[in-house]
Amino acid sequence: MNKVALTFLLCLMGMAAIAQPEWHLKKDEDGIKVYTGETPNSNFKSIKVDCIVNARVSQLIACLCDMSIQTEWVYNSKNAKLIKKIKDNEFAFYSEVNVPWPGTNRDYIAHITITQPTPKQTFIDSHSEPNLVPEKEGLVRVQKSTAHWELTPINSTSVRIVYTLAFDPAGAVPAWLINLFLTKGPFETFKQLKEEVKKPAYQNAHFDFIKE
Repeated sequence: MNKVALTFLLCLMGMAAIAQPEWHLKKDEDGIKVYTGETPNSNFKSIKVDCIVNARVSQLIACLCDMSIQTEWVYNSKNAKLIKKIKDNEFAFYSEVNVPWPGTNRDYIAHITITQPTPKQTFIDSHSEPNLVPEKEGLVRVQKSTAHWELTPINSTSVRIVYTLAFDPAGAVPAWLINLFLTKGPFETFKQLKEEVKKPAYQNAHFDFIKE
């Protein structure tokens, strides 16, 4: 049952670097590799996705940070909204994940920070901040999550993404959901992201904190 916990936060753009477990490849299709691994000091599996998207770094960041379209590409995302902007490269957002019956929908708050140590390395990190907004009746609030995106330009028109995620979904999870979500969630999310990032709205994106 613990394995299914992964996918409830596939929608999470919640993100902070996690310890690297021994990864096991579970799916390799359409240029998207999905791995799972043991999480230190936790009963729940971690997840890693490795893929290449046809976009510039700024273009990709613009798409990832656009809360208005998150439900269009993040698997089972029901809604998402910006809570507060701290700086141009730091913000917090709220999202609800749709969990099929008999499960209960989860919601979470993620604190996001984007940094670029070098033009060849851009990181998106986050951690959960469950108390930033009051809990909502009928939803299970995710208390713990950390994730990390590494964006590495391959050339002027493509970027390699390595995404890792570890979390505790809280609450009980029906066993039959395990296979439904274990690889399907991350695969479908990144498959759709590869298409979303091509939209005209992101083609000319530019950020003062990103060098390309």
